[in-house]
Amino acid sequence: MPLTSVKILDPVRFATSAFLLAARGFLAIIIALYPLSAAAQLSAVYTIADVQVDETAESASAARDIALQKGQALAYQRLMDRIVSLADRTKVPAVQTAQLLQLVSGLEVGEEKTSSVRYLAQMTVRFSASAVRRHLRNAGVRFAETQSKPLIVLPVYRAQATLQLWDTGNLWLKAWRDLPPSDGLIRLIVPKGETADIADISPEQVIAGNLEQIRSIAGRYGAEGALLTIASVSQGRGEKVIEVSTSRLGPGGDDRISVQSFVSTKGTSLEQILVSAANNLRREVVETWKQDNLLNFDDHRELLAEAELRGLPDLISLQKKLEAVSLVEKAELVRLSLKSALIRLRSVSYTHLRAHETEA
Repeated sequence: MPLTSVKILDPVRFATSAFLLAARGFLAIIIALYPLSAAAQLSAVYTIADVQVDETAESASAARDIALQKGQALAYQRLMDRIVSLADRTKVPAVQTAQLLQLVSGLEVGEEKTSSVRYLAQMTVRFSASAVRRHLRNAGVRFAETQSKPLIVLPVYRAQATLQLWDTGNLWLKAWRDLPPSDGLIRLIVPKGETADIADISPEQVIAGNLEQIRSIAGRYGAEGALLTIASVSQGRGEKVIEVSTSRLGPGGDDRISVQSFVSTKGTSLEQILVSAANNLRREVVETWKQDNLLNFDDHRELLAEAELRGLPDLISLQKKLEAVSLVEKAELVRLSLKSALIRLRSVSYTHLRAHETEA
């Protein structure tokens, strides 16, 4: 049942640009416009899938208990790698089993295999967003939980005066395809190189930044931006030098351009260097997004809002939606009647407000 209306009390007191942005988000939530897709995205951020466990003990039952504990600990580390800024990674607190129980909201276990002393399985671990937020705030750890819209990767390989994109000899494209799956907040899509891809865009058009062609191939893959990356290989003093120039187009990209150089070492193949370069570049893209979307807990705002209700289900719905919003640090029920609720909201802001506006 939708909430009928909401009223911010004493709006002049809170009329700062940062707060008005937050207040606008609160209003949307309180009048039940918070999209289900946003809640699903938040759930995805705090879900770690494909956690592999393999333990041996005096019995299969004991091995299972050990595996489930270790699996949750592994999932916790992967979640921290996903949302915590690299600069704050050393501040992430270690957690004991009892603490993990407070952070984990659900487990799914599949592909179980056992012997008399061994247990193997694949786990999906779901964390409570609100519990993890409190956990990190209390430790003074900065983090981000905004997912980027997908980006398509267009890797052009320049070698011996030729440009390659969809060619079978494109080692830069192969390097991106060989990367292991990522847990990051950005999903990078590497195209398949099918006939439709070849028709959509050529290596020359990638280098020229042809927006029409880039939008065409990105749209087919469900991406809303592109990572254009050109790897140029040259020979120098008996070593191969790889220069990688990369730009990002689309939401949150700012048309940023980065240039990196890599030198092949003795005993390391060109293919290995390119895979390492692709991995470094992906990590840099993910970390830059994270830095742009860090939650700022030093900037606090409060507001009083009165919402009309049509019964207890409305109040429960409002409570759940507020808990799902990262900007809301605390929601306190000040007064409750059969027809309305007075709520005091304490909020934080994003370090990068414009990135938040892009995603809103």
